[in-house]
Amino acid sequence: MRTIKLRSADAIVTRNRRLCASSLCTLAIVLSLRAEGGRAQTNKNEPQVRFLAFEDGRGILAKYADSELPGSKIATPDEWDKWIREQDRDVRSRIDRGVEDSISNLILFGTSFTKLPRLATSDEALDTVTGSLKPAALARVRQLAAAMTEVEKRNERVAFANEFLKRKQIAGEQRAMYLSGNLTRYILEQRKYQRELDEAGKSGDKSEVLAARGTLYAQRGLSVDTSLLPNFAIEDTLRALLAKGVLKAGSVRRIAVVGPGLDFTDKRDGYDFYPLQTIQPFAVMEGAERLGLGKKEELHVATLDLNAAVNSHVAKLSAAGKGGHRYVVQLPRDVDAQWTNQAVNYWEKFGELVGTPAKPLMVPEQLPSVKLKAVAITADRAARVSAVDLNIVAQTTDFAEGEGFDLVVATNILLYYDHLQQALAMSNIARMMNTGGIFVSNTPLPSAHDERLKYLGGRNVAYAQDGSYGDEVVVYQRQ
Repeated sequence: MRTIKLRSADAIVTRNRRLCASSLCTLAIVLSLRAEGGRAQTNKNEPQVRFLAFEDGRGILAKYADSELPGSKIATPDEWDKWIREQDRDVRSRIDRGVEDSISNLILFGTSFTKLPRLATSDEALDTVTGSLKPAALARVRQLAAAMTEVEKRNERVAFANEFLKRKQIAGEQRAMYLSGNLTRYILEQRKYQRELDEAGKSGDKSEVLAARGTLYAQRGLSVDTSLLPNFAIEDTLRALLAKGVLKAGSVRRIAVVGPGLDFTDKRDGYDFYPLQTIQPFAVMEGAERLGLGKKEELHVATLDLNAAVNSHVAKLSAAGKGGHRYVVQLPRDVDAQWTNQAVNYWEKFGELVGTPAKPLMVPEQLPSVKLKAVAITADRAARVSAVDLNIVAQTTDFAEGEGFDLVVATNILLYYDHLQQALAMSNIARMMNTGGIFVSNTPLPSAHDERLKYLGGRNVAYAQDGSYGDEVVVYQRQ
């Protein structure tokens, strides 16, 4: 078995030449269904969520007092109380921009609303000289706009885009104009992010590269995505921790997944031919079971998310599980992507413990290199997933001693915050964890953080045979 040693923070420098697997193509699929007050409905059996108190954040504020970051000068409980609520409102207000990014990704790569050829990359959609969309991109824009008017042909993604534009009071001929302008904006932003990373790389300063990558989307619309490969990296890392004796058999019972994601249009390849789904809660659950970290009947996953649609989806699948219904997920793999043997093996084995094989859907003719498998997650496992409406930067929930989380996973989510916000999130994660618990992320995080989280190191997990893309995984342990 191949393992990759954990390394120090200074040694963690991304070797991804194609950032599309980790950050640049983490495309937005955040949906903004509106529950009362922007929150999912809760019941008495769910954790009670509250805003972080001044005492919860005092230690982090001290570490960032000279940072000049927003909020770093707060000195009183009253100032904090106002600021933390503003933080929550500001973060939640970024959901709509994430939705616009999702719709742009649907235009570029979707196959559910058109027979036109997909675009290979976002750069192919925009003329670099004129700054205008190319004819192929404009044709796809018009196809989506037309699909919105044909009620009988709408699928759930097209229907969602239509409802979003209706809420924005954009109708008729305005649709195509709006979609074109939004797609142009989206592509230009992607290029800007790439330039920032390229400039950081030119400096030769590893810390500058980490800083640029770790906070790349601090001002971007919130993107909540789901993809299988980061879960391969998480399981591979947990296996290494178990081999080193950091993790013990039977040590995991309660798991938290921060930002579990909802697959609107796959972040890397833009697949949209199957129903909306979430993968990570079951992937992490299966990894813990496969490695012997927890017993299947004891493993419980709480998803921590601030998006109403994600929370609603998770709550519905959990309720269906309690009613004896399985939850089917579709798992595409592009054979031309040249995954590593380990990644292919993970795809092939996914679901063998948490589900049973199901009949996959038909793959559209525009995707000749895509193989598809389907897994029906068992009802009892779906029932052991619960949704918690929680902003990891601004809100928390209190647990009795020993009733916190033994494992916390946060992939492709913390890069949407600045260093102070990331440090607050890390402190919040620490306070919700049990002693000895493990926190795993694929985002380079600030070295100035809560001392209760001991940094154990990082490791690179490659997804492509040529090493062109993969993830840098960082690991912390609750002291």
